[in-house]
Amino acid sequence: MPPGIAIAFRFHVNFYHSYRGDTPDELGFGKDIRLLRHLIRTLDELNARGLPVCGTWDFDNRFSLQEIMPAHCPDVIEGIQRRVRAAGDEVHLMSYNNGLINAHTASEFEAAISLGLSNPQGSGIRDLFGDGVYPMVRPQEMMFTPLHLRLYPALGITSISLFYSALPFNGFSTFVPPLSAAERYNPLTLTCPGIAETMTLLPCYSSGDVADHLTLRRWVSQMRRAQMALQNPTDLLLIIDMDADDEFWEGYKVPVLQRLLSTARGLQGLVENVADLPYVSFTTPGRYLEAHPPLREICFTQDTADGSFDGLASWAEKWSNHQLWTALDRARLLELQTLRLTGPEPTPAICAHLDEAFDCRLRLLSTTHLGMSAPVMNLTREATARDLAARAVSSAGKALQQALPPPEPGRFSLLDFPRGLSTPLVSYPARPSTALVRLPLKPDAPERLCVLDQAGRPLSTAVVPGTLAATPERRDLCFVDSFAPAELKTYTLRAAGVAPALGDAVRASEHLLENGYLRFEFNGYGQVLRALYRGQPLSSEWFVNSGLNYAGRRQVVEEWSLVAAQSYGVVGLHRSTGTITLKNGQVARFERELLLAAGLPYLYLTVRAEYPRTPDRGYSRARATRLQQAWDAGWLEVMPAELRPAPSRAPDNPWRVWKHNYLDHVSSFSLDYGAYSSNVELDSVNNQVTHGWVAVSDGQRGLLVAQTADVLTNLAFCPLRTRRLAATGRQQLAASPGTSAASLAAGEAGRSPVSIRNPQSASRNFDWSVRLNPFGSYWGRQYRYDIRDTGLGNLIATTFSAADHIQPYAPSYNGRTLQFSLLIAPYEGDEPPEELQAHAAAFADPYLLVPDECYLDTPANRAWDPSGLGSAPSA
Repeated sequence: MPPGIAIAFRFHVNFYHSYRGDTPDELGFGKDIRLLRHLIRTLDELNARGLPVCGTWDFDNRFSLQEIMPAHCPDVIEGIQRRVRAAGDEVHLMSYNNGLINAHTASEFEAAISLGLSNPQGSGIRDLFGDGVYPMVRPQEMMFTPLHLRLYPALGITSISLFYSALPFNGFSTFVPPLSAAERYNPLTLTCPGIAETMTLLPCYSSGDVADHLTLRRWVSQMRRAQMALQNPTDLLLIIDMDADDEFWEGYKVPVLQRLLSTARGLQGLVENVADLPYVSFTTPGRYLEAHPPLREICFTQDTADGSFDGLASWAEKWSNHQLWTALDRARLLELQTLRLTGPEPTPAICAHLDEAFDCRLRLLSTTHLGMSAPVMNLTREATARDLAARAVSSAGKALQQALPPPEPGRFSLLDFPRGLSTPLVSYPARPSTALVRLPLKPDAPERLCVLDQAGRPLSTAVVPGTLAATPERRDLCFVDSFAPAELKTYTLRAAGVAPALGDAVRASEHLLENGYLRFEFNGYGQVLRALYRGQPLSSEWFVNSGLNYAGRRQVVEEWSLVAAQSYGVVGLHRSTGTITLKNGQVARFERELLLAAGLPYLYLTVRAEYPRTPDRGYSRARATRLQQAWDAGWLEVMPAELRPAPSRAPDNPWRVWKHNYLDHVSSFSLDYGAYSSNVELDSVNNQVTHGWVAVSDGQRGLLVAQTADVLTNLAFCPLRTRRLAATGRQQLAASPGTSAASLAAGEAGRSPVSIRNPQSASRNFDWSVRLNPFGSYWGRQYRYDIRDTGLGNLIATTFSAADHIQPYAPSYNGRTLQFSLLIAPYEGDEPPEELQAHAAAFADPYLLVPDECYLDTPANRAWDPSGLGSAPSA
């Protein structure tokens, strides 16, 4: 039988949007209802004409199938059920909670997938559609992380479908060498190093890819020519996948377009455009898979998502994302700490609080709450997310409060714990760790305190005043200690007393901060002139910079004013403030603290950024109406603490990203996209889901950066940027005290002047540089797609009306304040050592404190401030 081309249409159903509200009209889910009814009607009419077209559907359950659709359009559910029974339609899994599934913990993931299949409310796809369900996942927003290869099959899902696209609404095409014609349209076996399990991967394509080929017929004709040119021609499958509420399916009511392009006539036009071709048939992905085994293995280890820059930027880089994720992480942390105290069988009252917190977390994890919308969120949706986040933290906090033992006068305890809740599929072991313990003191605590360990020996401690000028009343009790896995330590706390002297273990002055491992030298402008780790340079430029890009002008703080430089024995710090004046005269203010601890080779960096409220301008009024707020489009990038490790010389880009996800799995990927594509210099990379820490390494030396739930966290908190520097003109700004910050900012703005059209021939004699931008957001050119046809799809996605999510996220910081703390750890080698990973985890999720009765205050991670969420910043 001669080979053919099968076509499948898949409709992605989600009534719960980040860019629309919750009303049954065109500003809410009324559009979804209208277009779903149109799709069912169109499929029925095509079948009545003898065209055997099937629909494939995937849904979120909690919001759409369980809450909104039964109340507002039960006929749509009934229509799809009828088509599954009578017309051969097929249903795939998304997730119960429309979830940001590659940032779920094990228990959250298992709930989201299991409940998506079947649940007590009867909204699971197997509950509603029975045998019409095929064990394939079409994940929300194409989100995937490598350990899913183990988890999905264990829950009965054996195949996955992701975009292999030619525009920035993509799954994986940027991360692999170009696939052959047969491979692009056939099953593949998805693998990952170190994971024995595999899944069958089916590439799929969006409406933008149809536009890239102008018409479906033109695309299918190209496929046919490539198919028949194969040495052994094989069947091909083209899956067209798009949101069910996209006008693409109904068509665009522009008569000229409808006459010229069949694509403009919606689903009916697409089908009619190819129905007469003798080699074309219509099918579903599941039926095609039953008859076509995978062609070969394929591997990529990036955490995928179909947002801006082919990654997680759309859900991770807005100001509101940081605030909401911090609440989510604190609710998780409070659950783990509660169970550390209660053991596996907490009281019914504690269970009730934990169950309430878990349900709020599962709802909050909807991608809608973090939002693909750009550059800001719909305020109604943001307020809903704020309320869920507050309930999650409050309920988990009540559970912990009930589990805590009563305080003892003069005694406190610290407990280590596993940084995750183990399930039958994923184990989270507790690990030995060492940390700088930093405990908040009550306002009336004495100026001098002595801490004795369990054997009665005094520890080297320090009482350190306010983290930053914004919190001058705060004081922290600081000391360094080590813990065995799940160890409990009890300390005695006394007023006065004398802590053991450490001499000059940490030295701090206006021009120097060092502790024997790390050395930071400051010039007369307060910039980090030299940064050394064990005597070796950490950077050939200023190691850390605070900056922004407003109205096309990239600026960094040019001069830092010293606030304090002091050694307290066990710790030493260097605090300073700086400003940036925008073109309109408004001022952005920054504060930073560099802190070193005795005996630890880590820098603790705390930063506070106050961004001025500039007037709203340059925004789309139609989009502002949907989002319920306007914005200033002049904001392009924010870099509150950009880190610049020393460049690496190599024939090809040697930098590798190491990442630790919420399933306690460590994986890595190379930034050398230029080895197989035109993407040599990358303006933004955010494919690193980050539970605790992320690291970059050139194979010889690396830099790990960790966040902490005590201050601020994010699911992917650290975007990256790569640059190629001419070896003969390497930036030696650190060695030139007279070099201005303005020169540094201007030099960073552009790419290498060398053409990137032939990266293989132009890659030698260069230094490769990587930038890290914790809690910031980069902007620039989206990736190049060498698999493109006309390039029209990419143009539409990045330039015209389809570009709602391809916008800078910096406008969301307008008028906002951001404060965070980092652990920054240089290391030798490629992957971060296991000991360092454990220390970073202890920083990210601090030890559980059982406070004393008198002196220690409540840790910051036991509460959450929702200020600013759900409302536009004050003018």
